Amino acid sequence: MKLKAGIIGLGRIASLYEEDAMARQYYPYLTHAGSYSKHHSVELVCGADINKKRLKKFGAMWGVNKLYTDYNRMLEENNLDILSICTYSDLHYDIIKSASNCVKVIFCEKPFTRNSGEIRQIIHLEKVFGTKIAINLYREYDKSHLQVRELLQKERYGKIKRINCYYGKGLKNMGTHLIGYLIGTLGVPEKINVLSKRMYRGNEEFTYDVYMEFKKGIPVLIQPCDFNNYRLFEMDFICQKGRVQILDEGLTIKVFDAVKNRAESGAYELIESRGNLKSTIGHALYYAVEHLVELTRNKKLKPIVSPETYLNLQMIIEEIERQGREIPCLQN
Repeated sequence: MKLKAGIIGLGRIASLYEEDAMARQYYPYLTHAGSYSKHHSVELVCGADINKKRLKKFGAMWGVNKLYTDYNRMLEENNLDILSICTYSDLHYDIIKSASNCVKVIFCEKPFTRNSGEIRQIIHLEKVFGTKIAINLYREYDKSHLQVRELLQKERYGKIKRINCYYGKGLKNMGTHLIGYLIGTLGVPEKINVLSKRMYRGNEEFTYDVYMEFKKGIPVLIQPCDFNNYRLFEMDFICQKGRVQILDEGLTIKVFDAVKNRAESGAYELIESRGNLKSTIGHALYYAVEHLVELTRNKKLKPIVSPETYLNLQMIIEEIERQGREIPCLQN
């Protein structure tokens, strides 16, 4: 029997992104609804949104007849195994509180909550009701990003000496993906210094230039970019014996080996490896759904990105924002 899934909040990441034909070329698993509909173990049975036009479109796109403007009624009338929460983050805590006693697994979009206090209350709800909650930092489910992490942690290219990163769309938007990946790879940073802050046109929040130091003194520089010019999300790991780059928002992964320099005796240079890793970022949401399915079947299995995991990320975000309040906003 298939697992029953429902979605609350039927906007872009839930469903509407499927209308972007160009995006589908690179992301075969583009939305929650699309990923559920393509998984052999899951049936998408219901959806909720206060926008009736959006609700009707969702039903037509996915062949879903159980449509609701009241998510509480949806939860009451459907015995769901998996629930996706794709609303604005201001609503996440209240929805999780309502769903925790009636859904096996909750899959929530980021930003996860408004603050660390709400996350601590959600952790308490998990313990009371036994519901498993996973957050969609989708790089944490992608096999190619996990392979890069393993190479770095096993020091395939020697010790990490420096990391340079670029992101756009605000700290809580793309910034969460970047910082979350750094935490998963290196642990929690030991030092955080905010260097400057900016507000780009179209953003609803500040972006920050941030310097961090991780264990063993690994320095990381995080720099925001204006997405109005072009999309940019990169991580560049400079190691002793090579270099690893996650480029094009994860669509390209390059690795370089240090070899003897062609022009100077005793020196070395980097050459691009013929064995560059193939990115699977377009399948990340499918891997996430696979994980959700396993969470429903294996009582001992814990979410890859749990509220406890996200709490570390949220505390870093709050520290950056705290320091940022003392810094004037730079003009662009």
